Parts: sequence; C-alpha cells; structure tokens
Amino acid sequence: MSLKTNLINIVLVDTIHPGNIGSVARAMKTMGLCRLSLVNPRVFPSGDANALAGNATDVLKNAKIFSSINDAIKDSTFVYATSSRDRSIQWPLMNAESAANEICNQVNSDKEVSIVFGKEDRGLTNEELEVANKLIEIPANPEYPVLNLAMSAQIISYEILKASSDSQSKEWRDYPEVNSKQLQMLIDHFIDTAVEIDVIDPKNPKKIISRIKRMFTRLQPDEMEASFMRGFLSGIKKKLE
Repeated sequence: MSLKTNLINIVLVDTIHPGNIGSVARAMKTMGLCRLSLVNPRVFPSGDANALAGNATDVLKNAKIFSSINDAIKDSTFVYATSSRDRSIQWPLMNAESAANEICNQVNSDKEVSIVFGKEDRGLTNEELEVANKLIEIPANPEYPVLNLAMSAQIISYEILKASSDSQSKEWRDYPEVNSKQLQMLIDHFIDTAVEIDVIDPKNPKKIISRIKRMFTRLQPDEMEASFMRGFLSGIKKKLE
C-alpha cells in the first residue's frame, strides 16, 4: 500500500465503552490504518477492547492517550470531524468519498491528517467541532440515520483505502500549511487584537468568534501567511501603545 498511513491519525474523543475502541481498531486495520489516538477514554486499557479488536491488538498497543483534543491533533495540518449534529453556524461539509480523496492527496504531500470521532451517545460538541477544517457526513437513511462508532470508522477507512489506489497529488504551495497548534495561536492572536480595538465585545461576542474560527480554518494559511498576519497584528498593538 503506497499511502503513507502513519500520517493518518484516527482520534476517538471521550469513548464510553472500551469495546468500541477495540472495534474501531479492527475496522482501521482491515483497511490498512494503524494510528489511533484516544482522548480521555472512559476505560482503557481493557479486556473488552482487546476481545473486539480481534487481530488488531497491535493498533491498541500502540494507541496514544491524550487529555485534550487539541493535544491529540496538534501536529496535524488538516483536521476532519465526523458529525450529524445540526449547527447554527454551518461548517464546510463533505461526504466520506470526497473527504477520502482529499485526505489521500494531503497525506501523499506529507501532510498529517486527523479524523475525529465523538463519543457514542452525543458525538462531538460544538466546541470540539470547531477544531476541524471540515466536517465529514456519511449519507444514511433519513428515517434512521444511525451508525455506531465502529461503523463510521469502517466506512471512512474504506473510502480512504479505495481512494488511495488512484490518488495523485500536485503540490502548488511554496510554503507548508500551518499545523493545528500554529493555526490556533493565529486565531487567538486575531481575536485578542479584535477585542483590544473594540471590534468584538467579549461580554457579548454573539457568533462572530465562531465565524472567525471558521474563516481561518477554511482558508488554511501557510506558514508565511500566518507569520505575516501575526506580524500585522503585533504592529497594530504597537500603534495602540
């Protein structure tokens, strides 16, 4: 398999049942994926996880545990989140097939990608969804659009495997995109500056902060663009002093 699967980071957030972690590991391995990150799992390690992983216990053994979603994705250039949650602020939305093609192109250009799944009963919170560049939707019967965690992971992993057979990438950027940590620093710098010059009222921000986050994650700035923007914001601060 030519796809650089070590750059694809499957992230499970606040998983309730350890058996679901094992089932996701099995789904991943059958499609050639191996990198699993767990954010605050309720129970792990677990015999139930091992039992349902089948011959994918190596994926569980190598899984990394994090205390926050930001730590789990901090080195990723692109972050996708799976969600069926309705949002008052819409986020860029893709189906699983389109997302898989995009992911393969990114990985083949040496970009790390994280795919984030929420807990079984409620999925990801709005705050957790906001770390993503795009959301992935798996089309389903509108009368019963219910997929369990392992099913969702299996479908997306399969689409990535399918797309990897003929994916091609042509890199056009002259500087690499910022990773998730760098992007969050830029967003925080922008918001802090906007508050300081009274463009945003921190006591009544309404939805503008979510829109700012959406704007920057959608733009996916490169390192030079982010550096210029942060220098520009610092220049504004100096003028205010």
